Amino acid sequence: MNVISPVYARLVLRELERREIDPAPLFAETLVDRHHLLQGGDIAMEDFLRILRTGDRLLGEESLGFVLGRQLHVLAMGPVGTALASAPHLRAGLQALESFTRLHATYVDIDARSTLQGITVRILYQHDTGDVERFHTQTAMLMLQQYVEILTGEPVDDVRFRLTITEPDDKAVYTSLLHGEVRFDADANEMDIPHRWLDRPSPFFHPEIWRQAKHSLSRELKSLVETEDAPFRNHIAGLLRTSEPPLPDLADVASDLSVSQRTLNRRLQAENTSFRRLKSEAMARWAKRYLRETEHSVEAIAEELGYTDTANFRRAFRKSVGCSPVEYRGGALN
Repeated sequence: MNVISPVYARLVLRELERREIDPAPLFAETLVDRHHLLQGGDIAMEDFLRILRTGDRLLGEESLGFVLGRQLHVLAMGPVGTALASAPHLRAGLQALESFTRLHATYVDIDARSTLQGITVRILYQHDTGDVERFHTQTAMLMLQQYVEILTGEPVDDVRFRLTITEPDDKAVYTSLLHGEVRFDADANEMDIPHRWLDRPSPFFHPEIWRQAKHSLSRELKSLVETEDAPFRNHIAGLLRTSEPPLPDLADVASDLSVSQRTLNRRLQAENTSFRRLKSEAMARWAKRYLRETEHSVEAIAEELGYTDTANFRRAFRKSVGCSPVEYRGGALN
């Protein structure tokens, strides 16, 4: 059975009671009552979605997603939130978010990837959330924005939001709460975060809490081996997607996961891949990005990617992509 943290449902309850709205309808046709919600653990996804729908109806014209989003902090994400809050900089926090979100909620995943301009964070729903997907998107975007602004200490009005939501009549509410450019009717729910915010040192960085949080999450990741397809492959692929050249090596990643290099290789082998393959794929993506989006020479791109010999870069690129860098740039392959 899919379950989720009760935090979000508790906030719905608190908001109704604060406004002196009878919360009793929240629990109709659910296996949850007020005492269980406030004192118990995770609740069933079906009950959670029903509580959201009812809460939105009881609040009237104000959107539940924005009501929740204004109140949420990343610490609502439990151990994942602890890692985000103690990260050394925004990029490391977003990498933890990308890698470990599924440990917090099974119905949503985060796909984050580095670009030449910064990092794009995409929200992916793994289960059909129906008419409440809009609430989730509103809440997630506000929480992400708050996280970025807390770590950077500034309003970030140069981020860009793309939402799958059909342009609403109340779009002014979105543009007032979301501080950057907002586009509706998009193909995906995404937030573009410019490069200049990503590597600023966080004043909240705590080395020991950060280390312990990652260690704890890594242990939980191991528990997914029996229930999820390729958790280690997914984790490392995400880490490489959100890193910029020079990409981390095997020793760095193994240390980050609190396992030996031998153990990590063995786990990846069991998932029908290898670190070498995952890194080669990531390097090829960066190479293609430089070739498409910049005028850098092949030699400069090779150096940027960490190759000491341009000939080695050309061979690796041809092996991964099927043509030379010059042919790729000239349009031999899309």
